[in-house]
Amino acid sequence: MATLICERAETVTMNFTHPSGSSPLPRYTIRRGLGIGGFGEVYFAVSDGGKEVALKQIQRNWEVELRGARHCLNIKHPNLVSLHDVCQGEDERWWIVMEYIAGPNLREVLDRNPEGLSDDEVDRWFRSLCEGVAHLHKCGLVHRDVKPGNVFDDMGVVKVGDYGLSKFISQSQHGGHTESVGTFHYMAPEIGRGQYGPSVDVYALGIVLYELLTGVVPFDGESSHEIIVKHLTDRPDLEKVPAQYRHLIATCLEKDPGNRFVDATALSKAWQETRQPQTSQASDAFKQPMVVAKLAPSLGPNVGYPNSTARADSPTKQNNSSSDHSILDEPLARAVRNSATQFHHWWRSMDRSPGARIALATVIILTALFNTHWLLPALSVLAVFYVPYYVVRSMILHARMQPVYAQTQRHAMLASATRPMTRTQWRKSMRHSMRAKPRVTRLAELNTSSIAAILSVGVLGSLVGAIGMRSGTIDAIRIAPYGWIAATVLFSTISLLFLGKFWETDDGDSISRRLVSGGVGAAVGAVAATTADFLMLSQAEALVRDVDATSLPSVLYGADGGPTIGAMMAHFALLFSILGWWKPVDPLRKRRLSVWSVAVAVVTGWAVHQVLPIAQPMGMLIAGGVAIALQMAAPWVHPQTPPPQLVDDRLLVDDRLRDVEA
Repeated sequence: MATLICERAETVTMNFTHPSGSSPLPRYTIRRGLGIGGFGEVYFAVSDGGKEVALKQIQRNWEVELRGARHCLNIKHPNLVSLHDVCQGEDERWWIVMEYIAGPNLREVLDRNPEGLSDDEVDRWFRSLCEGVAHLHKCGLVHRDVKPGNVFDDMGVVKVGDYGLSKFISQSQHGGHTESVGTFHYMAPEIGRGQYGPSVDVYALGIVLYELLTGVVPFDGESSHEIIVKHLTDRPDLEKVPAQYRHLIATCLEKDPGNRFVDATALSKAWQETRQPQTSQASDAFKQPMVVAKLAPSLGPNVGYPNSTARADSPTKQNNSSSDHSILDEPLARAVRNSATQFHHWWRSMDRSPGARIALATVIILTALFNTHWLLPALSVLAVFYVPYYVVRSMILHARMQPVYAQTQRHAMLASATRPMTRTQWRKSMRHSMRAKPRVTRLAELNTSSIAAILSVGVLGSLVGAIGMRSGTIDAIRIAPYGWIAATVLFSTISLLFLGKFWETDDGDSISRRLVSGGVGAAVGAVAATTADFLMLSQAEALVRDVDATSLPSVLYGADGGPTIGAMMAHFALLFSILGWWKPVDPLRKRRLSVWSVAVAVVTGWAVHQVLPIAQPMGMLIAGGVAIALQMAAPWVHPQTPPPQLVDDRLLVDDRLRDVEA
């Protein structure tokens, strides 16, 4: 056994299998050991021709390590450690031959700087680290073990190494590897669920950036279990981080992978934009080349899914879109949008003060409720005049505006360089991934949606009740109808959410789904009628119809004219069968909340009332409430979310041939 003494924060003794001067791999002579990791040992060696290399002997999980190395053998980038070959030694053990870097790794640098690095050094390390990982993402690979110990300084050039855990982004996101990989302090929460997308590396990059700036990791503990729990539940303490980097790190460390940057390329662009001096173009007229560079389109990372951009609400949104459409920006709409964006950022900055956020939200809601007597009419008048003006203005400007040559060239370059998926292809790919969900995941999602439904219905019920009872005395008799509406909406929403778990795997047949929805509506009607009888609510009032004044069938309506349980079941069965409830519950719907679908539900409720009347406006409130609560509680996949990418069949065949040859 050879022994290596490393000078770091403390003296560390490493016992290596092969001593100096041995040649376990033909044509290479070991000079000394460099390090020991979870998958093998790394040595500094010299070839018979005098080439200095690093040799890594794979001692466990060699299939995973070899697969990652073979994927990266032909990848070249200035910020990636070069892999030369994969060989088998005399003892039939596998070795990876790679570039030798004499400089320190980032772990050693951070150990010597416990308070973090200087601003320029942070930029040098992190910018190059993002570039190297971004190149892996462009090649369809995920590193999966980004940490300071795998980042090296090669005479001023930062390089990312140790591709042992790299793998192609497969459709299932598993690739047959079920072991949780990576280092606990840098491990994304979804790794425990076997998900390995680019967001895993983005999360680790956010941890590394936090450590570069502060000298410590955001989540630490006395045991690996404690660290993992913090990754799953805690928010990072960003008080130690300079203010200009907080939003960047917070986005990287989002628990939901869909809320992070799409990949390392998007993160790199956001970092560069953050590092740029915040000066106005008017006071710096001599920096036109930089302005042009900012307008250049991105042609690399976001290829393969609809609306090929990073995230519409992320700092990586490109400025060229705003410049191209600045002429179409209506001043009032732009002012409202900018104010909403600033309020959103300010609201997110109050994450550390939940009490203040609750108090402020309460004040805003109460202020709005007590001013509904003038606020709603004012908004209605504004909508009547503003909406036609905005539509006419946009039509006229679209007709008059001709694209300049630079815009046309940029759009042509972007169209020729990217091959985006169509909406149909994207939906098909996402459906395939949804069918691969385990039952436990579906059950957990249903549980989360049910909780969201309860909260949504509670908020909606409180708002409607506050508006309806804003004057006069408040007693149980006045509260009961609103409680009945809320209970009916909640039962309907949870029932449809349960069906949504079965509907989300495919587009399905509309006729069969309408029949099932009608059955659910009948059950809702039965529950609503039973609940109304229990609360002793009169259902014989407000049955006036606006269209049809013919007599009601005595089978469905009692002697007092009120609807029986049969009428309630028929009303909701007809309502639910007409409305396509599988659309607002579909995770692949275009937007989280569609006002149009709510309006359609309310109008449909009014139309059904003309045939099978029930007390109004309760029927329309229930229809609209279900449409809102269902969309707020049902899972939603952002249309800009990249789908799991399929592995190239040719690469799979090559891998299998290599395994057979081995």
